[in-house]
Amino acid sequence: MRILPITLAASLLLSACATHLPQPITGYTCCNLHPDAGWTSSANMLGGPIVPAGQPVVIDTMKRDRYLYGTMGSDYITLRDDTARGKDDVLRWTRQIVVPTDPRAALARWSPEVQKAVYSGKVLVGMTRAQVLMSLSYPSRNDTKDLSASAWRYWTIQDDEPVDVRFGADGLVSGFAGTPSAVRAVEFKG
Repeated sequence: MRILPITLAASLLLSACATHLPQPITGYTCCNLHPDAGWTSSANMLGGPIVPAGQPVVIDTMKRDRYLYGTMGSDYITLRDDTARGKDDVLRWTRQIVVPTDPRAALARWSPEVQKAVYSGKVLVGMTRAQVLMSLSYPSRNDTKDLSASAWRYWTIQDDEPVDVRFGADGLVSGFAGTPSAVRAVEFKG
C-alpha cells in the first residue's frame, strides 16, 4: 500500500522538474553548432562534431529555466545557455540559434569558396559577419558583448584557447589572433 503513494510522489516530483513549452520553438539551426558531450551550449566551443546550418529543430521542453530539450534533425538534443540568468535569457538565446527560415537559401547565394568555408565550419579572410555567424555560430557572450565589435572571441576545444576573428572597418574579416593551434581551428585554408 505504501508503494503507490511513494511512486506517485516520485512521479510528481520528476514531472515538476521539466515542463512542456506552451508553444514549441520550431525552425532551423541558424548556423553550424558545436555540440559537446550531448549538449549544445552557448559557450560554443569550436572543434569536434558540427551540426550543420539548416537542420530542422523542434524544442518543446524546458527544465529549471536553463535547459531546453527537443529534436535537431533526427537527433534528440539538449540546449544549455551558460550565461542565462533565467527563463527569458535562455529563450532569447534559443530563438537566436533556431530561426524561422532555412539559412541554406542564403548560403547557396554565396561564392563557392565561402560555401566551402561554411560547410567546414571555418572562416576565410573577407567573409561578412553573417557568413562568420553561419560558419561558427555566435561568439562567447562573456567575451563578445557586442556583435558590432571589431573582434569576436571564440574558444577551441583542443587547447581551451581563445581565438579572435577580427573585422576591418568595412565589416569584413581582416584576420585572426590567438595561438597557432587556435587559429588553425578557425581559419579556412581552401
